[in-house]
Amino acid sequence: MTAPYSEYLHLTYRPDLRMLVLRWLRDASMEELQAGCQAALHLAQQHQTAHWFVDVRRRLATRAEHSAWMADTFLPAAAAQLLPTPLRVGYLISPARLEAIQSQPAVYNAAIVRTQSAAQPYRMRIFLNEAEAIHWLLAAE
Repeated sequence: MTAPYSEYLHLTYRPDLRMLVLRWLRDASMEELQAGCQAALHLAQQHQTAHWFVDVRRRLATRAEHSAWMADTFLPAAAAQLLPTPLRVGYLISPARLEAIQSQPAVYNAAIVRTQSAAQPYRMRIFLNEAEAIHWLLAAE
């Protein structure tokens, strides 16, 4: 049976790397974002993994409300549910998406500044290179 989110999100657990891989296939509505993230959290809990590789290169739109929900609602709640292992999220974005984020101060503040704050109960970094993101996630082992 096909997962309800399979049209917009490819979600897998990589046992060889002990990490969750989320590859967004297109821009998502807020409802799709929330459903996909909840499915990811459920899979992470099943496999007891708190290392997430998130590929958003195919998501072109930058939405402040999506970034704010991730930074302030979802990721802190996910981090609390995955304790005692600290949640680490490596975000892979395209150069064009980074430029779009940086050109919008509200999105930039939510997507980069707040999510990478040491005050957050999770650790997140943004990458332009997949190998660097995987290396960062594996280095936390």
